[in-house]
Amino acid sequence: MLKMNRAVIPAALLALLSACATPPPASSASTAPPSPSTAPASTAPAASSLTVSATPIALPSFAQLSAPSASVVWALVAGARLFRSTDRAETWQEHFVAFDPVGSNREIAFIGESEGWLATPGPPGTQCTFQSVAITHTADAGATWVQLVPLAASASTGLADRQCKEHPVFADAQRGFLSAYDPNSAPIIYRTTDGGRTWIASAALADPPGFTTRGAGITLRAGRVRLFGTTALVDASGQVDGRLASYVFRSVDGGATWSYLASVPQGDGAFALVSAMRWLIATPGSSKETTDGGATWHAFTTDYSQAAPIAPEIVFGDPLVGYATVRGSIQRTVDGGANWSLIETPGT
Repeated sequence: MLKMNRAVIPAALLALLSACATPPPASSASTAPPSPSTAPASTAPAASSLTVSATPIALPSFAQLSAPSASVVWALVAGARLFRSTDRAETWQEHFVAFDPVGSNREIAFIGESEGWLATPGPPGTQCTFQSVAITHTADAGATWVQLVPLAASASTGLADRQCKEHPVFADAQRGFLSAYDPNSAPIIYRTTDGGRTWIASAALADPPGFTTRGAGITLRAGRVRLFGTTALVDASGQVDGRLASYVFRSVDGGATWSYLASVPQGDGAFALVSAMRWLIATPGSSKETTDGGATWHAFTTDYSQAAPIAPEIVFGDPLVGYATVRGSIQRTVDGGANWSLIETPGT
C-alpha cells in the first residue's frame, strides 16, 4: 500500500492549493476504449485526485518516464508518485493515485495529456514462470482509474503466467504492447487491440545472428516497443562471451511476428530508438548513432554526461525532444541528443 507522510496544512491553505492544482478536463479526443463483449467486466474505478505533497522524494531514487509527444511527458517517481508536464518538463503537476494492487515495479504508458495505463506486475514465481500483472486505465488525466485486468485474473485475459511482464506501451486508445521474458526461453511480445482488456502473445523472438538461447540466464530480454507508423521496433539484449549484446527486431504486422533487423555495437551505453531509422547509443564521451536503421554506425558528438556508473533509460517524445533518467535524476535534450541539460525531478 502506498504510504505518504503529509505535513499538517491549514484548511484554508489546503483548499487554495487544491483549487489552484485542479487538472484540466480530459481532451474530447481521448476516450476510454470500448469494452468488447468478450472482455471481463471492469471493476470499480480507484479514487484519484490532484494533490500537493509536503514530503519531498530523496534522491537517489528512480523515475520511469512516458513521453507521448514533444510537449507532454509523464513521470512515475519512486514507483509511487505520478506527475505530468505539458511544457517539456518546465513545470509539473502531481496526480495522487490510490495504487491498487500494491507493487513497487509498476510502470506507466500514456498516449497524451489525459489517457494512460498502469501495469503492476505481481511477485514473480520461480524464474518468472508464475507472474501475473494488473492493468489499470485512466482517460481523464488520472482523476479516475479503472482496473481492466485484475492481478488474479490476468491469465484469463491472455497474459499467460509463463514469463515476467514489463514495459507497457500504447500506440493509441486500442493498440498496446507488453514485453515478457524469463531466464530459460526467448522473449515474447504481448499485444492488445482492445485497449488492454485482452492480450495475445507473439511468437518468440528468434535468436539473432551470433546469439544462442541456452537457458540458465543465457537468453534475451526485450526492451520497450516503439511505434513508427505501421512499423514496430523493439530492442533485446543478452550476454555474449561475458559482454552485453543488443539487437533490434521489427514487426510490420501489428506485433504478431517479429524478425531480426540489426545488431547494436557492443558497449556500456544506453540504447534509444529515436525514429525508425535513427538510433542512439548514449555513452559519456563516446556516443554513437545510426541514421540508416542499423546498417552503419558512426560517432555522435554530444555533451551527455552522468555521475552514475549505470546506463540511463532514454525516451524520446519526437525526433528532437528526449529525456534520460538514471537513479531518479532527469536530463532533457531538445536537439535530438546533441545537448543535454539537467532538469528538476518532480517531487524532489
